Amino acid sequence: MTKQKVGVLHPGQMGVVVAQTIRNSGHEVYWASESRGTETAKRAAEAGLTDAGSVKRMAEVCAVVVSVCPPEFAEDVATSVAGAGFRGLYLDVNAISPERARRIERLIRAAGGTFVDGAIIGMPARARGQTWLYVSGENAAGAGALFPGGPLEFEVLGDLAGQASALKMCFAAYSKGATALLAAVLGAADALGVQGALERQWARTGPNYERAVESVRTAAPKAWRFTGEMREIADTLGSVGVPAGFPKAAAEIYEKLRGCKGTGQAEIAEILRRLRE
Repeated sequence: MTKQKVGVLHPGQMGVVVAQTIRNSGHEVYWASESRGTETAKRAAEAGLTDAGSVKRMAEVCAVVVSVCPPEFAEDVATSVAGAGFRGLYLDVNAISPERARRIERLIRAAGGTFVDGAIIGMPARARGQTWLYVSGENAAGAGALFPGGPLEFEVLGDLAGQASALKMCFAAYSKGATALLAAVLGAADALGVQGALERQWARTGPNYERAVESVRTAAPKAWRFTGEMREIADTLGSVGVPAGFPKAAAEIYEKLRGCKGTGQAEIAEILRRLRE
């Protein structure tokens, strides 16, 4: 295996897992400290990443760049990398619609680079068998050399850009959409004075009330990341003629919970209050 220099934009909680998997696979991983905060710098240092300083410098020294960012910034990140003269392999693993993935593919190819569509399903992994990185595109199989070391699992879906993103959109439409629906139901039941009765009925027929509350409490501090993702899901469903109202409503619910960011596990009373604002 040839050791490569790989840039990761940016080493957030999931980005660090991507970077660690690449390092565990025998490669040198760079990040760019320009315009990044102290928490990101701390994560990068603890993960043993090399600071390229800027995206431009990363584009000069790295043969591969991996984009790990909120979906609303995915095209901006790709534009900055392409504009820096990057001609290597660009792997986008963000939660974006298939059409956005194909737009980024066209952008990267027009600049002289190659593109792989990627999608991560699961939480930031600490061990193997927990989180999967799916890839698709003409160069997808070649990206496998970056990830054999774990903890991320790696799977090639096919040779068309957009397939990996489509899988992510369908998976998250249910997992994150169901949690948003639970939040809406709990908020309405509380406001209408039937929360106790709902809990008793769910005890008879399901779902489990305590687990429902726990899932909403766990999701609320991360809701700021889910708003853009649900909008991408809405675009995905709409592109194939499936009604997109469900993910649009979920995006609205998660936007209401944006203020829970950084609260650890939020209190259910605070969540329900925010939902009614």
